[in-house]
Amino acid sequence: MAVLAGCAGSPPSSPLAVEVVQSSACVDSIEDQPAFAQLRLKSPALGEMSSAHLGDTSKPTPEEQALAKEYLDAVSACEPKPQSMLNPREQAAGRAILTTWHEQEQLYVALASGRLTCGQFNRMTEALGRRMDRQLRTAMAAAAGS
Repeated sequence: MAVLAGCAGSPPSSPLAVEVVQSSACVDSIEDQPAFAQLRLKSPALGEMSSAHLGDTSKPTPEEQALAKEYLDAVSACEPKPQSMLNPREQAAGRAILTTWHEQEQLYVALASGRLTCGQFNRMTEALGRRMDRQLRTAMAAAAGS
């Protein structure tokens, strides 16, 4: 869910932008909770991951798996609302955001079930963030040209 944080920036100018800002703030408030500090140690925010985080071969402990499930439950309330994406000029960006959200959820499910190592989760999260950035740049350029 940290991948959405890169979307916030200038003051919101559309329903989609407002939704992204609200969703990012919601996720930030959850990530700032002390209960999830252990997760952030293993998987820091995008741009803050070191080579040690990306190369971590450890599987999450049962406690970390439970924490990942709790985190996923908590951030589900932050999911961007599809009705904010009705503007035809913003639909491609909206699809990129929702697709990334759901793929990140699946990464947390895989982490919580122990199917991924911490490093695999971090590498996949970084790749997802990079892909979303590219998709958003393309969508915004197309919307500006419309």
